[in-house]
Amino acid sequence: MQFQIEKLILWPKNEKFEYKVIDFNTNTVNVITGDSRTGKSAIIPIIDYCLASGDCYIPTQTIRKACSWFGVVVKLEKGRALFARKEPGLQKSTSEMMLIQDENIEIPNTPEKNATCQSVKRFLDEYSKLSFIDTDEGYYGSRPAFRDLMSFCFQPQNVVANANILFYKTDKTEHRNKLINIFPYVLGAITPEVLSARQELSDLQRQLKKKESDYEKLCQLTTRWEDEIKGWMSVAIELGLIEESSRNISFESQLKEMEELVRTNTEGKIIKSDSIFNSSQEIVKLRESENSIALELTKYKNRYIEMSQLTKSINEYRDALTIQIERLNITSWLDERAKKGHICPVCQQKCDDDNHQRNLYFTRLKEAKNKKKQLEDVPAAFEREYDFVKGEIQRLTEELVSIQKRIKIEESRKKQEADAENINPNRYTLDGISRFLGKIEYASETIASLEVDGELSEEINKLKIRINELKKVVDESVIKRKIDSAITRVSVKQMELIKSLDSERPNDPFKLDYKNLTVEVDSQDGRKDYLWEIGSGSNWLAYHISTILGLQSFFSTFQASVPNFVVFDQPSQVYFPHLSDVDEIEVKNLKDVDKEAVKSIFSTMAKCISNTKGNMQIIVLEHADSSIYGELEEIHEVCVWQNGDKLIPLEWIE
Repeated sequence: MQFQIEKLILWPKNEKFEYKVIDFNTNTVNVITGDSRTGKSAIIPIIDYCLASGDCYIPTQTIRKACSWFGVVVKLEKGRALFARKEPGLQKSTSEMMLIQDENIEIPNTPEKNATCQSVKRFLDEYSKLSFIDTDEGYYGSRPAFRDLMSFCFQPQNVVANANILFYKTDKTEHRNKLINIFPYVLGAITPEVLSARQELSDLQRQLKKKESDYEKLCQLTTRWEDEIKGWMSVAIELGLIEESSRNISFESQLKEMEELVRTNTEGKIIKSDSIFNSSQEIVKLRESENSIALELTKYKNRYIEMSQLTKSINEYRDALTIQIERLNITSWLDERAKKGHICPVCQQKCDDDNHQRNLYFTRLKEAKNKKKQLEDVPAAFEREYDFVKGEIQRLTEELVSIQKRIKIEESRKKQEADAENINPNRYTLDGISRFLGKIEYASETIASLEVDGELSEEINKLKIRINELKKVVDESVIKRKIDSAITRVSVKQMELIKSLDSERPNDPFKLDYKNLTVEVDSQDGRKDYLWEIGSGSNWLAYHISTILGLQSFFSTFQASVPNFVVFDQPSQVYFPHLSDVDEIEVKNLKDVDKEAVKSIFSTMAKCISNTKGNMQIIVLEHADSSIYGELEEIHEVCVWQNGDKLIPLEWIE
């Protein structure tokens, strides 16, 4: 995901001074070097605070006393964004923020609040194309959020060479568990579609459990229904509705005769009786509600059909483009061989770099990739709306069914007398007979719902079919294979990077253990060593750098949601004996072997950016100066804070 820091901005509390801007280059290694206590280590908490962190970890006293607002300008996929946040004063943080998005950002002299911390988080979540779905099951404690991804972007002093902590803020249990939960999503092993299917599966399983419970309760009533029907048969015989011979037939035959009685008599009674069922206000209200909900349900049904058709069309077109890209991918290989003058494996002739047909295929390949990338930019708002429409259809359907059942019950029980049925004086009137037939009709429908092809049974079968379909989508064994494949690919990149760093075991295979948020190293004797079991700060540093950069390199290979920048704070600290007293003299007095080790850090970072074809930004906050990294062309020196030059200008303090 394109998300790199272009500027860091500080606004002074004293308005007679102008704001300060620190410019960074994108797609390269940026270095801020200088003496101790010049403000280098405040860069990470400033960036983090501007990106809507929960608390403000910017150092108090000098920096927060001198600044009124902090801000960063970020290079996005399309245009730029300025994120600014007010200094919190005596509070832990403030929700007052300013968000400006444009192709070119004009920095205001005085920031003004136009956003809140929550609105900025929503903006960042949507820009990252993160799923908005919340779930408490499977790998997730809650939905993945942009703030969780900061663990891959910051390596402060207390983390960069830590044996026990590999990722930013995972010293807190809440952040640690959350990162473990979302790791499969971050690695691309779980997609938003899988999350949506998993949530739907959970909802349907709850519905199935409830309906099966209802079905079981209804089944328990069958013995009671048998006695009930026999009593009604006696009343029907007494009313002259059926013959005396029907008294001794089987229960199944009695049910059929009751159903036949309803079919042959109900309509006739309605025709012959004057107002068999009198209108009531309750029935009128229920009918009005029924019409209103039916109208609303129709609206959402049409909306769902339109969105489903759009989703299907997009997926079909994306699949077609994928097939086209896979067929045309060989063009890239042929093009590379042509540039190197290789012999064509097909025609056995020397490859011509100017081949018209190959250039045409290569152009079509790029066009297909661009079209597929455009399809992946469907906003998260569409996914939210789609899920909302499905939820509304479910809710309205349940309300409609509930109201319709109430209407049936009210109509069947209308004008029911308070006396016991057997001594009701209206029993022999036409109205009483009709009420009796209405009860039989309702009872018949309830009993029919217990049959294999009944309404409730049919709903249960439909739920089971859909649940089986969803289980195939969220197959945990497939997800595990995808996770293992992603970890293996990351491990390959980790191994490439650690070989150029100062490590005692550069050839021992190691990989990321995401469930424990550490690395696992295979020793030659077959033992597996975790990071905290390996000694020496230089080793811890090497594994940190190779892991963070290995992950960033992996993220650059697909449309990951993780920002493509990372900030390291003083990775060379393991080579300085007295960190708090480090100055330029001590850097120059480093042993040659230590200088080479520190230099390898910068060269490895530069190599990593080159391997990702510039699709990454690295910011290094260091005591080491150009005498260490000056020979490397890929390094951009941003600031040298020495001789009174610091993050906060002296005049702001004075």
